[in-house]
Amino acid sequence: MGLVNFVISTVGKCLDAACLLLDLNFVVVHTVVRSILAVVAFIYSLPTLLLNLVLELGNFLLFCLMSTAEATSHIAQGAVTSLGSGVLALEGLLESLKMVGYLSMHVLLRGKEHLYRGLLVLVEGCGIAVSLVVYFTNTVVNFALIATQNLYLGMVSVWQTVSSPLQKVLELTLTSFTFIYSSVVGTSAFLWSPCKLVLDFLVSLVHMFISIFILNIYGLLLTVTIALTTTAYLNPELTRQAAMRIVDYMNSFSALRRLYRTLRHLVLGLQSIPDFVRGAVRRLRRILHHLRLLERRLWQRLSTHSSQLSLLLRTQLNRDNNNRVRGDGDPGEERRDPPDGRAGDGVYREVLDSVLPSSSTTRPLKKQTSSGKDSKSPPAENLLTLLKEQEDRKKCVICQDCTKTVVLLPCRHLCLCRDCTNILLRQPINQQNCPLCRHMILNTMDVYL
Repeated sequence: MGLVNFVISTVGKCLDAACLLLDLNFVVVHTVVRSILAVVAFIYSLPTLLLNLVLELGNFLLFCLMSTAEATSHIAQGAVTSLGSGVLALEGLLESLKMVGYLSMHVLLRGKEHLYRGLLVLVEGCGIAVSLVVYFTNTVVNFALIATQNLYLGMVSVWQTVSSPLQKVLELTLTSFTFIYSSVVGTSAFLWSPCKLVLDFLVSLVHMFISIFILNIYGLLLTVTIALTTTAYLNPELTRQAAMRIVDYMNSFSALRRLYRTLRHLVLGLQSIPDFVRGAVRRLRRILHHLRLLERRLWQRLSTHSSQLSLLLRTQLNRDNNNRVRGDGDPGEERRDPPDGRAGDGVYREVLDSVLPSSSTTRPLKKQTSSGKDSKSPPAENLLTLLKEQEDRKKCVICQDCTKTVVLLPCRHLCLCRDCTNILLRQPINQQNCPLCRHMILNTMDVYL
């Protein structure tokens, strides 16, 4: 739900940003359009302005000419009317011409100056307008690029935020499908093996039944007998009716009566067979339970005697070392010992006899150890080898570190520790085999030595 709210809020913010961009775009475009329209109007009105300026100059020149003509006419009229004032009139004319020249020169200079200023202002306005247009265009382009980059980064972040949970969900789904597939394959293999064994057993049983009971006449007769016996056992009423009819028929013949008595004894014997089998099975179970108890006691006694044996061997080894240090041992006798370690084996048997006394042994343990001092002292190397071999036999055959504590069934090999057994049982069912005989492991049993 939090992810949906986050997506909705992100989409709303994106829509707000898009609306803001549209508003800014509208304002910028409106401003640019108005500026362009103003520049176009100014450029459009520039010829009219120049034309009006030329017309005004023409009117001014015409007015000057008319004034000059009028002044000339007045001068001529004054010259005609007043010859005496000729010099004054000529002087006034000269002054008038001078003033007209000055005025025309002033008008021309001012007009030229105004024209230059107008052109300069026009050029400056055009430059300012062009620079403004370029500035606004650059600003709009930069803003559009920045907005596009931010929008792209936002979309990428949103896509990463949305696709990361989807990718994790997809990976989890694929992992789940893989685990389910491997579990189904392992379970099918585990379930198919007993079914295959049962089918093979049924096929072999049917083959044996056909080969024994159908392919020969004696087997056929035995099959018919078993079928009749089974029918009689499963249908007591039918058996009782058949027996009554047979008895009625046999009562008429003495030989048939004797045969009936014999069959009756046989039926009674067959009826007592299940009770006999049940009793035998019970006795067999009791014997198996007794054997298990004996085996457990034997393992307990072996563990106890093994500890006593190791203690006695260490004591004997210390005594031999002390005798060597004191100079009691004879190096010549040690050299005469066989190289294959049979002297050590004899001492090992003596130590076993001292630890596990038989029924014919009546001497105590102290006397046996004291009498053993008179015999040859075994070499320390043989005792160490025996102890090392005994310790190595207790190690797991796989890790060679832990003690063997698991018996594999049905092969009954004591060769693994619990950790290696757990690792082996985690393997596929076709690889769960005993490391010694390669038989399939059906069950395990923990033992304590």
